Amino acid sequence: MKVHPQIQNKNQQRGFKTKSKGTNEQQSTKPKSRDGPFSLLATSLRHQTTEFFNNSTLHGVRYIAEKERPFCEKFMWFSFTAIGTIATCIIIVSLWEKFQTNPTITGLDTDFHNWDVPFPAVTICDIDPVDDELLQEYVEKLWGDEPPENATDMLRWLATLSYKTIASQASQFVNNRNLVGDTEFDITEPALKPKDAVFSIVRHCDTIFYDCEWKGDSEECCDLLVPVFTEMGFCYAFNSRHAERTWPWQTQNEQFSELFIHETDAKWSFLFYSFRNDSIINIYIHSTEEMAGLEQSAQHSWDRRVEKISFSVKHTYTTEDARQLSIRQRHCIFADEQRLETSNIYTYSACMRQCRMQRSRSFCKCVPHFYPVINGYRYCTVKELECIAKYASAITDITHCSCELGCSHTVYEVEKLTEIDSTKGTTSTSFLETEFVSWPMVRYKREVLFGWVDLLGPNTSFKQTLNSIFRFIRPPAPVNEGVLKLQVKDVQPPQYSPPPGYTEYLP
Repeated sequence: MKVHPQIQNKNQQRGFKTKSKGTNEQQSTKPKSRDGPFSLLATSLRHQTTEFFNNSTLHGVRYIAEKERPFCEKFMWFSFTAIGTIATCIIIVSLWEKFQTNPTITGLDTDFHNWDVPFPAVTICDIDPVDDELLQEYVEKLWGDEPPENATDMLRWLATLSYKTIASQASQFVNNRNLVGDTEFDITEPALKPKDAVFSIVRHCDTIFYDCEWKGDSEECCDLLVPVFTEMGFCYAFNSRHAERTWPWQTQNEQFSELFIHETDAKWSFLFYSFRNDSIINIYIHSTEEMAGLEQSAQHSWDRRVEKISFSVKHTYTTEDARQLSIRQRHCIFADEQRLETSNIYTYSACMRQCRMQRSRSFCKCVPHFYPVINGYRYCTVKELECIAKYASAITDITHCSCELGCSHTVYEVEKLTEIDSTKGTTSTSFLETEFVSWPMVRYKREVLFGWVDLLGPNTSFKQTLNSIFRFIRPPAPVNEGVLKLQVKDVQPPQYSPPPGYTEYLP
């Protein structure tokens, strides 16, 4: 039998083992590993972080990425870097908090010789402003000889109308059909137009005041005092921007001219005499742009025993640099920064008055007649005052009004009340003088202490502090250099430098 030799391939002849076909097919069917997007992102972040650590100028950071350093040293540098980062974040947060809450500083401004000092507005409110003769004439004109019961009481109530009197007395009149009518077609004149009714019964200027003086010079009282409606009732005001323009018994003066005092004036006062000897008059002293309202209490209730009120002024203004800050940061609003419906100049009292008007309109679709005439606001009839009485506490709630102080505001404080001299046998006086207690030599200036520039970089005082610290820190001496010894003979005495004007023969 002939035996044929088996043919081996070259790999078998060389001693290599061959793999089966099935094994090769299994290997070819395995999926090739591919890097996903997250794996590539992680690899890129590790690479970029390592590059940043190696090339960063922050002290200690590059030691963390060096592979040759032991783990303990890397952990030490990491701890120091983390502590520094946390401390930096704390400092940044504190600076940001300072920038948000206390970026301004208030200081004194004593350059008073060049000031134009405005005299304040003086609002004079008689607690009984109704003229009895005019009241009787008005009642007879409307109802004849047999007026309804409580007709005069309702008219007096309208003349002294305030949120307090609305809440306490509205129920006595709003449901009286003889006073307000049964329907909207037979409503009476005072119930329909209460403001016109008040103008018809209150005392005129010439029946209350006489012999007025401004800075020591005699003036016509009715040229200085104008009627105003306030949230405390009908009043008269001196040097007020918010005078009534519709008063019927005198020619209106549309042009308002603010009054000022000067250091060389003989007097810094306003004086008036009054025919009213049997009534109490509340005196309000405030800024010309503001109006007496619920935010201010009467500085004095005049009962004829005081003849002079001396007051001081504290005026605060804000520099224009503060406009870079937000209203929440500086806690004030510039006069032209917000447009109000009640005033062309922003003041805190005007903002609060507008807030109450808006809330009154939202609750009752109308506002009381002691507010100024504004488009979009309708005066309430006497019947509608019942709604105002119902929501009076909600309307006057100051927590619902987000008003800030004006960046320029003035506060007047009574410093002295000069009573009459009882030794002369007089028990009352018929005049009252309001004056500055002294020339206002100080005012307050609010300016930016910590602005955007100081937030982005260290301020000058911080740099000066660092320089003063590092001035006393000397670098270590080089190892190769010895200590420098100073010989006594090398020390030169200082040159004598006499003051200017001294002669040369001095030793």
